[in-house]
Amino acid sequence: MMRGFRTSASPARTVLALAALAICSCAGPVPPVPTPVVDGFDREVRDVILTAHQQAVREPSSGRASGRFGMVLHAHAVYQPALVAYERAIRLEPKEFAWRYYRALVIQELFGPEKGLGAFSEALRLRPGYAPALLWKANLLFQLGRFPESGDSYKALLTEDPASAEALYGLARVKYALNDMSAAEDFYSRACRAYPTFGAAYYGLAMAEHALGKGAESSRNFDLAQRHSGDRPPAADPLGKEMSALATGIYYHLAEGDQLAHKGRMDEAAELNQAMLARDPENFTVLLNLLFLARFVDRLDNRVDAMYAKAKQINPQVPLIYDYYGGALARQGKYDAATVALRKAIELKPDYAEAHGLLGEVLERQNRPAEAIEQYERALDTEPSDRRHMQLWRLLIIHGRSREAIPQLIEALRIEDTYSTLRLVLLGEAYLGSGDAAKARQYLEQARNRARSEGPPQLLAEIDQELARVPSRP
Repeated sequence: MMRGFRTSASPARTVLALAALAICSCAGPVPPVPTPVVDGFDREVRDVILTAHQQAVREPSSGRASGRFGMVLHAHAVYQPALVAYERAIRLEPKEFAWRYYRALVIQELFGPEKGLGAFSEALRLRPGYAPALLWKANLLFQLGRFPESGDSYKALLTEDPASAEALYGLARVKYALNDMSAAEDFYSRACRAYPTFGAAYYGLAMAEHALGKGAESSRNFDLAQRHSGDRPPAADPLGKEMSALATGIYYHLAEGDQLAHKGRMDEAAELNQAMLARDPENFTVLLNLLFLARFVDRLDNRVDAMYAKAKQINPQVPLIYDYYGGALARQGKYDAATVALRKAIELKPDYAEAHGLLGEVLERQNRPAEAIEQYERALDTEPSDRRHMQLWRLLIIHGRSREAIPQLIEALRIEDTYSTLRLVLLGEAYLGSGDAAKARQYLEQARNRARSEGPPQLLAEIDQELARVPSRP
């Protein structure tokens, strides 16, 4: 069943009424409080929606009560009744900017950029300087192909906040759309400096550089775009945060846990998932999340076996169970048991690159280099990875198989990215291991020159140590 609301009108007439509400100005009679349909929500979400609804019904003349009801619905993506609740709040408190701003957010979600643009413009008449609304307006103008107007809106934002990564990124997109590649490169670069892990900005910068014929720079920034994919500046939107903070329920908390883990806040993610598991001990997704997080945090060490057993009981054919469990065991130094779990993951999914790579790491720690090399190679056959390549080449060099690593490293030198200096170091070490001191010195000196200009400082010190091992020229 679709999540929505009940009124005395028929469904078709209700939809027409909603469309009219979205298109018309905020004037006219106060609409009734919508009655939400909460079928399909978990108990926690049902309770918070019904509580807000009851409050709005008890206080029919309170714009705040109706507005908060709209916020609760909005936070749980129940958009149509949220729109009606916001309309009520606007009629009751016509000078309150928040209700018009939230209404605009819902309208653009339900009816698209053109209607959304009108709603944001209407809201901004009450509070012209609210930056998140101005950013929405600029973005919607861009979506509608109104590039000069969009550019003016981004410039207005930058006048107030010259370091706004989102505004810099938006203006860069406008310049790119207008085929002004030099300006696009400049603004994308400034957006990356303003927020150094802005994946979309690195991608745009790489595209602009490619169009300008800057192949090496473009390749590096494509690599950074991939590494920071999905990362963008946190929204500086106090009203949006106030509304989003009302969200609750298992799926919201799962998403919240994923965001914490993505940001490296593993302990917080583990604590949140443990709280969810306490409420729902049979939730397979939460069990998998906790097994994954057990590879990074201490707090789950004494619960790993129980979580593994429960997950396996629910569905023993899921390879992730054994992969995550094997990683958690390896972290605890239980290498024999980790090997068994990881081999089970591979049995269920023979092309499972992550399981092959983790098994390679475990075998390496068990001083079984030949088997570790085989697992790294199998992982790379399925899924190319800079990190796995580095592990493979380093192991080949350490264990006297430099001649196997050399042609692979030479081929990889054609790639310009953040690993380029490390590849030169490994190639120098490989030639040193194979007895070719001249080429070892050649590539290590190239690596040193790059490290001097690009860093990091500790790598430069390591290269100097390697060069000291190279026999002097005759």
